Amino acid sequence: MTHNMTVTVEDPLWEEMKTHSEIRWSVVMKDAVKERLKSLEVLKKLMNKSKLSEKKINKFALDLGKKINR
Repeated sequence: MTHNMTVTVEDPLWEEMKTHSEIRWSVVMKDAVKERLKSLEVLKKLMNKSKLSEKKINKFALDLGKKINR
């Protein structure tokens, strides 16, 4: 079974996306969701094995995400 999802993007991003009509943006979004879910699963496994509090693990994950996105 498949499901549809609506994604809203701001005009500047939409205009830039339109310049790359060769890209199937729905596939890009689906891949991004899959990657995020994989990351969440890894985080969940780490939380189950860790002695750190959930708050500290979440802060670590946010800090790590900021460093990766630079």
